[in-house]
Order: sequence, then C-alpha cells, then structure tokens
Amino acid sequence: MAKGYNPTEYLYSSARIRALETKIASRERTMHLADAESAESVLAQLSDFGFETVREGDSVLREETLESVLKAGYAEVASMECAGAVQFLKYQYDANNIKAMIKCASRGISPDGMLLDLGSVSLDEAKRALREKDYSSYPENMARAILEAEEAFAATANPQKIDFIIDRACFSDMLAAAKTSGIALAERLVKVKIDLVNIMMTLRVMRMKLGATAEGVLCEAYIEGGSKSLDFYADALRTGEESFAEAILRGDYERIAEAISANESLSLLEKKADDLWLEVAKEAKRITFGAEIAIGYIAALEYEVKNARIILAGKDASLSPDIIKERLRECYA
Repeated sequence: MAKGYNPTEYLYSSARIRALETKIASRERTMHLADAESAESVLAQLSDFGFETVREGDSVLREETLESVLKAGYAEVASMECAGAVQFLKYQYDANNIKAMIKCASRGISPDGMLLDLGSVSLDEAKRALREKDYSSYPENMARAILEAEEAFAATANPQKIDFIIDRACFSDMLAAAKTSGIALAERLVKVKIDLVNIMMTLRVMRMKLGATAEGVLCEAYIEGGSKSLDFYADALRTGEESFAEAILRGDYERIAEAISANESLSLLEKKADDLWLEVAKEAKRITFGAEIAIGYIAALEYEVKNARIILAGKDASLSPDIIKERLRECYA
C-alpha cells in the first residue's frame, strides 16, 4: 500500500460506484450495438447504455451525447470522497483543449467543435486563459508549456510542435498527480500509458522511413516517465522492428511485441495497446474498497464512449458489423 493512502477512507464511494458499474455496457451488449442498421439507430439505442441523448430540435447532437456519459460519471465521482483520485485523468482533456485553441487561434477560427468540457479547467476559463495569457489555472507543467508551444508554432508553423510540447507536459502533470495521490494503480496507469505512447511513436517513425530525420522526430515526441529511456527507443530505430520486438518481449508488453513480430498494422497495434491499458485499469475490479474503484469506473466509461465512436464511425463508412467488431476495444464489464 502506498504511503499516505488509506483505502478504508473510501468505503462509501466504493459501494456506490460498484452499484454504478452495473450500468456499464458488457462486451455482449456492445457487440449487439455494432449490429444496428445505421448510425441513427445506434444513437437511438445509446440511452439504453446510460447516455443522455442531447438534441437540437429534431437532431441528435452526436458529440454532446457521447460526452454526456463521461460528464455524468465525473460528476458522480466529484460528489464523493474519491473525487481527487481521478483528477489525473482529466488532464488529457485539458491537453486536447489547449492544442485545439492554439491551432484555431492561429487560423482565426473557433475551436468550439473540438473542445471537450471534461478537463480540470472549465471551457470558459480555458478560453479566458488563452485570451489573457494567464495560465495559472492549469497544472504546473502544462501552464509552462502553453507559451512554449505558442512560440514554437509561431517560429515553425508546424502544428506537430504544439502536440509534442503539450503532450509531454500533460503526461508530466498526470504522473505528478498520480504520485501525489499515493494510489499505486494511478501511477502505474500513467507509466503504462507513457510506455505505450513511446512504443507506438517509435513504430510510426520506423514505418515512415524518415531516414536521417527519424531520430530527431523521435526525440521531440518522446515522453519521459516511462520504463524505458530515450536511448532505448533511439537504439530501436537503428536496429529495426524485430530487435525492438525482442527488447520488449518480456514483461507487460509481450502481446505488443508479438504483434510487431507478426508485422501487424499500426491500427491493430493501437487497438492492442488500448486493450492492454484497460486490462491494467481492470485491476480495480479485484479490490474490495479503495479509490482505485473510482479510477476503474472512469476508465470504463472512457472505453464505453470510445467504442460508441468506433461503431458510429463504422456505420458512417458503411462498414460491415464484422469489421466494426474487429475494431472495438475491450470492455470493462
């Protein structure tokens, strides 16, 4: 047990969240949703999954409807003593909003359609912060990184610079918050996510065949805080995919290594990486009480939304149910 963390302080919230977990869609129900005839039919059925259908006149607002289940989940947790335990998960939405606002500001367009009202900083405050150049509402590393990202983009006109800078800062803040919480699962989830991001980025750079510029791209994209150093991934660029697979074969990433060795596509590797992260989050299901249960619950809702998006995108593209099902991520329930 991590020092400073006492699971017995979360007896009430643990019982309450266990009751909420019964509403999470199972794998079977999610697969059934993929059999729906159209995107409209999927949206019509989402209320059965706990989504609050958001409408404008007769039209269903898709993103607002998908977002509703996460907003409700975070609101539930915020009303309990475990509210602080999931704070680190909100930072990914802060990062999304920061990146969208910087890029849109440079083009003179509104970012509203790309913003998610799920971060630790409200959308109104986020807009004010960017307008007034006052980033004190953000966690420490992201607050510093916003100005750096703005300056890097102004100098290069390369939007990828914004992504790299903000993502590095976001993960630093996530890891710091997880460590401060004293919850071992929170820290492990962040570190595993960092490892998976670094593994996938290394593979993308390899397959892009960037030549002499490859290592420079990797250096910019690399996220600190995981189990492997930058030198480890730089060596992988030089030695190739098979050696890379062998290097990560033992330990948490065996399935990823096997998929690399089988030369599977990046999209399938992304799916396996997502599934692996949720498998770590599912460790919360094996405990009787503790703040980990809140973390697992929010992770479950995020994957429920992710799968709903995959199904809707598949229906939009007229994909068969079988193909859509192959792309679905694992379910928490």
